[in-house]
Formats: sequence, C-alpha cells, structure tokens
Amino acid sequence: MPENEREESSGKSVFMEQFSRFVWTFLIIAAAILFYYLIQYLGNISGFFLNILKGISPVIWGLILAYLLEPIASFWERNLRQWRLPKSKDKQKTAKNLHVASAILMVISAIVIIALLLLLIVPQITSSVQGIIQALPSQMENLAETLRTRGLFDNNTTFGKYANDAALKIFQSAEKWLMSDLPSQANHIINYFYTIGKSVFSVIYNLVIGLILSMYITIDKEKLQRQVKKITYSIFSKETAFKMRRALGRGNSKFSAAIRGKMVDSMLIGIICFCLLTILNLLSWFNFPYPVLLAVIVGVTNVVPFFGPIVGGVITAVLVLFDNPRMVIPYAVLIVVLQQFDANYLDPRMVGGSIGLRPFWSITAVLLGSSILGVPGFILGPPVVAFVYEIVREWTDDKVRSKGMAEEFGIDPVDSSLPNEFSPNDPYSTEKQNRLEKNLKNAIKNAGNAISGLIQKINQKK
Repeated sequence: MPENEREESSGKSVFMEQFSRFVWTFLIIAAAILFYYLIQYLGNISGFFLNILKGISPVIWGLILAYLLEPIASFWERNLRQWRLPKSKDKQKTAKNLHVASAILMVISAIVIIALLLLLIVPQITSSVQGIIQALPSQMENLAETLRTRGLFDNNTTFGKYANDAALKIFQSAEKWLMSDLPSQANHIINYFYTIGKSVFSVIYNLVIGLILSMYITIDKEKLQRQVKKITYSIFSKETAFKMRRALGRGNSKFSAAIRGKMVDSMLIGIICFCLLTILNLLSWFNFPYPVLLAVIVGVTNVVPFFGPIVGGVITAVLVLFDNPRMVIPYAVLIVVLQQFDANYLDPRMVGGSIGLRPFWSITAVLLGSSILGVPGFILGPPVVAFVYEIVREWTDDKVRSKGMAEEFGIDPVDSSLPNEFSPNDPYSTEKQNRLEKNLKNAIKNAGNAISGLIQKINQKK
C-alpha cells in the first residue's frame, strides 16, 4: 500500500474514533439532561398518564369483565352449538350468529346475577346494619357490665384474670374513641362518605359501560387474538414468537385459576357459611346473629389469600361478640372448620390447587399489591405475581434446556420443534373451564344433598 493511502486510512480511522467518542459523549449528556427533566416533571408526567388511564377506564373495565365473564360466554356457546348447529343448513353462518348470541347472553347473565345478588343480599345487609346501629349502645353497655363484673374468662386463674383485664382495657379505649374522638371527626367522616359516594357512582358508570364493551370484545375475541398473533410473528422470529405465546398461555392459566376459580370458591364458601348459620339457628342452643351479613363478609374476604380468611373471621367474630358473647367460641370453631374445608377440599378442586407460588412469594405479592393499588391489590397481587412467575420460569427453563442442563435442574426435556400452526383457542384453557364447570355443579349438588339430609335429621328429632 502506498504511503499516502496508508496515511489517509489512518486519518479516517482516527476521525471515526473521535467522531464515535463525540457521539457517545453527546448521547450521555442528552440522557443526563433528559433524566433531570424527567425527575423535575415526574409529577406532571404521572398525572398526564393517570388522566389517560382515567379517560379509558371504561375500556379497561370492559377488558377485565370480558376476561372474567369468558367462561359464561363459552358455556352458552357450547350449549347453543350442541342444540342448534346439527339442525342448521348453513353451519358457518349459524356458528357466527351463535357466537354473537353467546356474547349477548353473557352480558344478560351477568346483569341477572348482579341484580339477584343486590335484591337478595342488600336488603338483608341493610337491615342487619340498622339492627347493629340501633342495638350497639345497649350491647356495649351489657358487654362493659360483663367485663367489669364477672369477665369473659375465669378470674380464678392467672390467664383468665390477665385476659379479662386486657379485654376491659381494650373495650374502654374503644368506648372512649366512640364517645369522644368520633364526634369530633364528624366533618372528616362526612367528607369520607362523600368520597365513597363519588367512587360508587364512578364504579357503577364504569361497570355499565364496561359490560357493553365486554360484549363487543367477546364477539371480536378471535379477530383480536389473530391480530395480536400477527403482530407477534411479524416482529419476532417464529421460534421466539411461539415461545412467547406458550409462556403467556401458561401464565394465563395460572392467572385464570387464581382469579376465576377463587371467585367461585369464595362465593361457595359464603353460601355454605350462610346455610350452616341458618341450619344451626334452627337448634335451640344456637343463636348466631346476622347470618346474611356474616356470610357476605366471610365470602368477600375469602378472595384474598392468607390474610382474607383471618380478617373476615376477626371482623365477623367482633359482630357476634357485640350481639351475643356466648356465641363467639362456637362461631370461631365454625369458621375454623369452614376454612379447613375450603383449604383442603374445595379450594384444590375449584382453583386447581396451588397457583405455583410459595408462601413467602404469596405474602410478598399481597403486601406489594396492597401498597401499589390499595384494597384491589390484595386480590390482584398474587395472580399477577403468579403470571409473571410462570413466564419467567418458562423462559429460564428454555435457557437451561438450550444449554443441555435440563436433567441437572430436574426440568422435563421438551421437543424444540415448532408445529405448523399454534391454535388461538388454547385447549388447556377450554379443558380448565369444562373441569371448573363440572366441579362447580358437583359441589353445589353435594352441598344441596348435605343440607337436605341435615334438615331431614332435624325434623325427625323434633
């Protein structure tokens, strides 16, 4: 190479090196300035995105309701197809019409269920709360007299005397707060109820619009799935896109089991609790107050893992204590038995066992969800963490298999070849829904038979 060409090439390389340093320096300074302004205007930026989320909240509700109500739409579509499709001449058109009809029936079913719950539960809860408010002063006076005179436990024992003193101090502190501190907070309480009223109206508005949108989302479900699939395969390689869809599908199965299954499980626990309280109240030595209110609280709080049953049991036990202290211990025994039945029999069949999280991660998920979203975070924390956990597990398993270390970590080896087409209708999801529906029918049938048998035995004894 001539000397002048070598010098020219060397000059170009020096120039490119200096230019590269200049570009990187510029990018670092620009990133630092951007980060500074991001910190400075973080409140405005977050407020901007919160306003966007608030504006599209009915759409988010629609997506959530479409996801939660999808088993109802599948139930209607399966039964309508079995009834109408064999008789149809144009099966493709009939199947399309039945798909639309199932989405409409899904919304109607949801409205009917909500209306029935409101008609059956709200009047009972209202009367129970009114009874509590009217009877609370006399109940507190009676409880205070009991604590001052003979106590709840035996005063002749060291534990009984200590427990009675502690209960009396707790009661006196609560009584002082109710009589002195609470009236002074009247303005704050009024503002609090005003805020609750606004939130309730917002929830009703979002629920109505969300139900309408959920119908259209359910109708276009297959088209939306194909669009997402098309975008995924257009961006990523075929193998990567398939692995992503497989991981998301398995994560969705965990999330679905945790949300849908737990909701059905908690509803059954509330129904069983109400039936047990009602049946036991037929006996002369039991007198549990407010069975509907207690059952609703137990069922609703049961949705939250770990903490929910404990919180529900404590709240309802306090209500029983104020009304009839003699029934606290039998009620506590009833709740413990009911929760053991749920944990060891009903929950594994309705939810499908563990959602794949160890107790440490489940408790962490509950605490993290509550710190971010408040009360909804208690419910959504574990399913979301289970969803992310399943995706991460699928990704790490694939990486370990690719390095030939599956046997060392106890991972099942899988065929890495890809099928020609990945069906948008996940068969595992359909199988899960069919099994959930079958278990629900069997559980309701068994509970009905058990209640009928108990009623017959009680009538025979009388």
